[in-house]
Amino acid sequence: MKLFSDYGRRLPSDGDRIFGDKPSFYYKLNQPDIDYNSILERAKKYNLCGDDLSTVDFKSKANSLLNKLKQNDNFSSLINGTHIPFIYRHSDKKSDLGKNLEEKILPALKDSFTNKFPDAHFKAVLQSNSELNGNIKIHPDSGYDKFLDDSLSGVIGWYFPQAFQEFDIDSQRSQIAKLPELNNINICLSGGMDISAAVIGVPELLISKDHYTPILCMSAFVHSDERLILLLKSYGPHMEFWCMTQMLSKNTTQVSEQWTGGLTIFSKF
Repeated sequence: MKLFSDYGRRLPSDGDRIFGDKPSFYYKLNQPDIDYNSILERAKKYNLCGDDLSTVDFKSKANSLLNKLKQNDNFSSLINGTHIPFIYRHSDKKSDLGKNLEEKILPALKDSFTNKFPDAHFKAVLQSNSELNGNIKIHPDSGYDKFLDDSLSGVIGWYFPQAFQEFDIDSQRSQIAKLPELNNINICLSGGMDISAAVIGVPELLISKDHYTPILCMSAFVHSDERLILLLKSYGPHMEFWCMTQMLSKNTTQVSEQWTGGLTIFSKF
């Protein structure tokens, strides 16, 4: 059974809440040119990996993952969508995820982005006096625990940001259990560390002169106030991190053509 469209977007299944059966892709991302050396240099600069990984090894292992997807009938169409390789090493599984975002990841995102675009700004917006420190957990159905476990040794992966274009957050989370296993490849719903690692490596991802880009939801992460969601977005030539409400009304959550959730595949390096 075909799981992904020719554009790399998950075909909706029963119970999914989506903006439209056929996405407009009014909000879309260009496939960036993959410069493995630049991505690796940024990963090393921002302490996302050690100095022992070479560009040759990074490219070889990333391409091996992608080739395994191409050879899998269920997932081969996924690679038709935008995809970005990344490297990430997590310092401590027991470390607070919100504190790690505040003290390590967001400063690295800001530095990588503003080095690429010195006339633009990066800012973090926390709505309603929300806080990250001590308030971020992993959704139990996301598969993200495995990602963090493996990233203690270091992972190489691919981020597919538009796999769940126009799906609401709950539908993104429920999809992981519906997907078949991938032989010798791990898969999870995209969260804060992998998305950030991908954007640190390719800081131009959300910036386009041709069209509007989607909002990248960190859907594997759950705030202690479950009305809130973490995301990255562009604002013209600028980039912003938001912790904001996903509620349209007291009992109704956001479903938008602009919001997208991602899939991440990864393996240890």
